[in-house]
Amino acid sequence: MAKHLIVLQRTLYKRPGRIITETAKRFNVKLNIVRLWRQSIPSLTKYDGIVVLDGSLPSPDDKNYASFQEQNKIIHEALNVDRPYLGIGLGLHLLAWNQGAVVSANYCASIGFTTGYLTHKGREHPIFKNIPATLPVFKWHNQAIMPPIPHNFDILATSVDCQFEAVSVPGRPYITGLQFINNAAAPQEVKKYLTKDQNWLSSAAPNGIDRAFIIAEAKRLQSETARHFAILFSNFINML
Repeated sequence: MAKHLIVLQRTLYKRPGRIITETAKRFNVKLNIVRLWRQSIPSLTKYDGIVVLDGSLPSPDDKNYASFQEQNKIIHEALNVDRPYLGIGLGLHLLAWNQGAVVSANYCASIGFTTGYLTHKGREHPIFKNIPATLPVFKWHNQAIMPPIPHNFDILATSVDCQFEAVSVPGRPYITGLQFINNAAAPQEVKKYLTKDQNWLSSAAPNGIDRAFIIAEAKRLQSETARHFAILFSNFINML
């Protein structure tokens, strides 16, 4: 029997990506992609898990703030009823807030590709099964979980840019958050981020970024990042 996942998309161009949709199809998982700027979130009752994508965090005076509050409420509900949860980018931050962690300005903006390192717990965690301990990660943030991390999180991956690249709830491996957004690491997706997020980039990296280098890295690492994320998402599906 098919599994059903609800996918919360906050920003138009920050989509699930080809790897999520193709992997779901391969595993006979039905995706309900809820575009929060125009749709309400349905009841979680018929869903086997929830995926929360990266997106722009609205301010209280933003027209989309009401949908953000609805999103946060449904995440709180999902965690309370022990639904499998995969948070990506902003999805990680919302998981962290709901678990009592502090999210604030990181010591640096992390934009482009860097190297992620699995911790001992990460190497043993089912979400990273069959994924190497060192892997390229695509980053797009200047906010991060702040130390000290709450006792109700295990650190699964880290990098020189960000201490908490992946976390999970102890005893609940199916509740996991990723700071990196490898579902959007394909060159065509990276180009969209560079184009659509120009205002954010100007504030997050006032000294500028090397756009040509980021696109070149996306092309060079495309096969590797796609393969790793397909395995990771398959591992999540297997925990539903």
